[in-house]
Amino acid sequence: MENIIAIMEKMPDPRQAWKVKHKLSDILIICLLAVTCNANSALEIYDFAIARKEWLQGFLPLENGIPSRLTFARVLQIIQPKAFAVLFSQIMAHVEVVSKGRVVAIDGKSLAGTYHNEGRKGLIYMVSAWCSENKISLAQVNTQAKSNEITAIPELLDLLDIKGAIVTMDAMGCQKELVNKIVKEKKADYLIGLKGNQGTMHREFLEYAQSVIQDPLEKNQYEIYRTIEKGHGRIEERRYYLFRNLDWFKEKKQWAGLSGLLMTESFRSDIKNDIEAQSEIRLYITSVQGSVEEIAQASRSHWGIENNLHWVLDVGFREDQWLTRLQMEAANLSQLRRLSANLLKLETESNMSIQRKRYRCSLDMEYMESVIFNPKVFS
Repeated sequence: MENIIAIMEKMPDPRQAWKVKHKLSDILIICLLAVTCNANSALEIYDFAIARKEWLQGFLPLENGIPSRLTFARVLQIIQPKAFAVLFSQIMAHVEVVSKGRVVAIDGKSLAGTYHNEGRKGLIYMVSAWCSENKISLAQVNTQAKSNEITAIPELLDLLDIKGAIVTMDAMGCQKELVNKIVKEKKADYLIGLKGNQGTMHREFLEYAQSVIQDPLEKNQYEIYRTIEKGHGRIEERRYYLFRNLDWFKEKKQWAGLSGLLMTESFRSDIKNDIEAQSEIRLYITSVQGSVEEIAQASRSHWGIENNLHWVLDVGFREDQWLTRLQMEAANLSQLRRLSANLLKLETESNMSIQRKRYRCSLDMEYMESVIFNPKVFS
């Protein structure tokens, strides 16, 4: 906790100094604790602070008592989300279990309750970096449109130390500038989906991959890896084809580090309902020099951000149920939820769901302290 407090004290305070009654770091710490204890709004954060005043005074000065509910709301509305993003990444940089050589998945999630008017105007997207090995968020930045994820990703990469990692992204991130930044500036590798947004490139790569696979004389031009998964009355077979000879591709040198094309074919059969097998083909470009099995596992790891982070935020924190037009407050609360989710995940003594852990924290002070003051987490 001392590390978190020390980092939060570095947060730039946007308030007018002569009006300040409460330290910004104290307010932010209370917000984090409250969100971990099941609070979902500024009003509920205030309710938590009033109920836990005596406990909070044990490690926070609170010289002027508990901030009012309006103070909590105003602070969350005026803090710059980008400053909060820097703060978040600095806190996670202190977590001991974040290892090198990992797969880092980058993907966006909308905050469904932030839109208003027609056409979902004002909808906020949070673009997150997810450590698939440890299942925790490393950093995130907000943007106001899905199309703006492209401009948000470089900002997110600037917050990360990902040297030696494999960065995975969907087709939105298939941009020459992003690839160049990952390889040359961040000293990392990439595995990025390839779809229609790179029309000619996608068509050429798909035609090449299919023609090589269909030619018996070209078997030495690719590696193959197969997996079969069974469960819930379904069988899914995946075939991963890795092509290394891309010298024929005229624009190869424009894509920094490009060393391979991965094509995946998936076949899903529903035995229980006797439904005809469905197939799907996906393409990825990569700079990774590893085996087809390693690259296949990295492509599968990417979906952990959907199944572990986005699902946890929707179910464990009910993120999409809170309606607001106050976009900065929504973005800052989203940052707090992700930081709280990390702390809850890093508590491994119990196997409770995140939702149950939050509820337990709200009732059991000793358990809450084991989450917030976890000595196994911070160096």
